[in-house]
Amino acid sequence: MNLVLLLLMIAQVCLGICAWLSPRALRSIAANLLTRADVIDASRVESDRRLRFWNNELGLDREDHQDEQDEAATPLPRVHGFARR
Repeated sequence: MNLVLLLLMIAQVCLGICAWLSPRALRSIAANLLTRADVIDASRVESDRRLRFWNNELGLDREDHQDEQDEAATPLPRVHGFARR
């Protein structure tokens, strides 16, 4: 049996026994996991906000929009009907 899977199974059994014997342990584990999830979500939101701020400060968004407008203005090359099949 894979050693990592064995370690995970032992950890699950230990957590199950702790939760069965003490609901306080289960609440503690749940609070810890939920706190970590909230921190990860907050970090993602803050990272996106900073990225948008610096894109606006440096004017990077304007260049992207200008490139999109230039691409829309240039016509696509005509493709022969045989090449489409």
